[in-house]
Amino acid sequence: MINTKLILLSLVLVVFAALFIWAFTVFGTGTVKVYGDEYLTKYFQRDKVMQVNIQIDEADWNHMMANSTAEEFVTATVVINGDVYPSVRIRPKGNSSLRSVAGSESNRYSFKINFNDIVENQTMAGLTQLNLNNCFSDPSYMREYLSYQIFEEMGVAVPSFSYAAVSVNGEYFGLYLAVESILEPYLERNFGDITGDLYKSVGNTLKYNGDNPSDYTGLEVKSTLKNADWSKLIKMLEVLNNGGDIDKHLDVDAALKYIAVSAALVNFDSYLGNFGHNYYLYEKNGVLTILPWDLNMSFGGFSFGDDTSRLYIDEPTQGALTDRPLVDKLLANEKYLQAYHGYLKQVATKYLSGGYLEEETDLLYELISEYVRTDPTAFFTYEQFEQSISGTDTGGAVEDKETVGVIAGRQEKENEDPARNGFQMNGARGFGNNASGILKLAADVSDSIQKQLGGELPSTNNGNGMGMGRGTPKGDMPDNNAAGPPGQQRPGGIRMPPRGADMEAIEALRQEIRQADELNDELRKKAEKLSIPNDMLEMMARGRDQIMFGGIRPPEGADGNRPMGMGRQQQSPIDKNALTRLMVVSGVLITVGITIALLFKRRRYYKV
Repeated sequence: MINTKLILLSLVLVVFAALFIWAFTVFGTGTVKVYGDEYLTKYFQRDKVMQVNIQIDEADWNHMMANSTAEEFVTATVVINGDVYPSVRIRPKGNSSLRSVAGSESNRYSFKINFNDIVENQTMAGLTQLNLNNCFSDPSYMREYLSYQIFEEMGVAVPSFSYAAVSVNGEYFGLYLAVESILEPYLERNFGDITGDLYKSVGNTLKYNGDNPSDYTGLEVKSTLKNADWSKLIKMLEVLNNGGDIDKHLDVDAALKYIAVSAALVNFDSYLGNFGHNYYLYEKNGVLTILPWDLNMSFGGFSFGDDTSRLYIDEPTQGALTDRPLVDKLLANEKYLQAYHGYLKQVATKYLSGGYLEEETDLLYELISEYVRTDPTAFFTYEQFEQSISGTDTGGAVEDKETVGVIAGRQEKENEDPARNGFQMNGARGFGNNASGILKLAADVSDSIQKQLGGELPSTNNGNGMGMGRGTPKGDMPDNNAAGPPGQQRPGGIRMPPRGADMEAIEALRQEIRQADELNDELRKKAEKLSIPNDMLEMMARGRDQIMFGGIRPPEGADGNRPMGMGRQQQSPIDKNALTRLMVVSGVLITVGITIALLFKRRRYYKV
């Protein structure tokens, strides 16, 4: 006889299993909202300044400040618009901005706040991670804000953002830009899906390097719900670089908008620039989408200044066009090129001109000017803030005594430490301090884009990108990287890397040489203490250069500088006599060095 209870139990189990499978399927496709978007309306209100108070133990704060480059999390309580979030994790964040602040007298770091590291399922009304960006390199405080807004207007997915007045233990610390992290809440809100593969570029140019994921550097996997399926990304890169139906693997329209807006906003601290970073890739159903990130150096704040003659809309790259296949391959397709031109024209005529920026900067000025005026940790003066906008109301006289005191104290610090004002680094002009005001640059760029689209100015540069200034008509521009006599130069006596050169590798080499020069200066100072003659030092330097450059020291240019990125194929081979001389000189130097070291050591012992 059949057991009725057993049958009922079996039916219940079957129904439960079916419901579980259904729920998993629905969740797995991202159609169920997990995080929600309450944080958008509750905190990220564009017409208001978010109030953020970091309540933290003084010892933890001091430790975090003293060890900022370690980027270690400490525990704090954060109060946002009166809402208390206990036991959050906070740390300094950034790359060049972090190192620059760490090397200065300032402690105005950007911060990253994690809400659910300690308190499980705690979110900021659905947001799991918040960034407080310090407006580094941006005297206007507006570049990143306006850039995200224009990307958004153009239909590109962007994180939520708004201004935030940040306080530490109740004391105003500075005006920041609050920006949502590109994580699951962002993905759910923009893609309706949180299960795809998410990658962050820290320096990847999207070249195809084969099928092995280990051969792809500069991409960090940010997916947390599952292991990334690299095969989908690699397939996209293969098709992009080698040909095929790219629409099946890449959101081409989003990519064209990304390139157009980045170029129009003169944002080269991005995929378009030398470092090929500050962007994300998100995969959904095998299709990758490129996403903008870290826009504080837009409007010419990164290695550009205000020279619009260097901007070529069909080669909007800082290096060779072929080194940026996302730009090179897509714009080689006539259909995609026309769509890209349409987006460029839209940005140039609707957002960079026509009154849009004037109206927006006026509104932002009214919103933030008092926060800027009293900002105790500002990188720039209030006068620079006003000048960097260009065209906005300069405001009335400051009458409040407390405000006057804050400004005077800030100016005194700037006078004591001029490097703090604009962060001049290694004798070069500081980030963001060499760009025109937002309105002037936007007008100039808009004019250049429209003239290039109309054929009045050349839009290409023989594949060199921003390699040299405008001045030769399209089609007649000399190829400065063509085969020619050794030491061939571009105008100005500056030797340029060969076309197709790996700019990342060149930059890395440049950094190594700078470090070597710094070490050489230290060694020279030590040698002076040992009374080593200058001619011997010069001999030692020549020996170093022979080793570094494959045996022959590169000839100096007209400016006294040696070429960067010279490959060994460009060098003359080492003849046997040169090698013999090098070995003899090296042996003499080693013998002299050991003798001096021994004498110095003995003298020190005798002195003791």
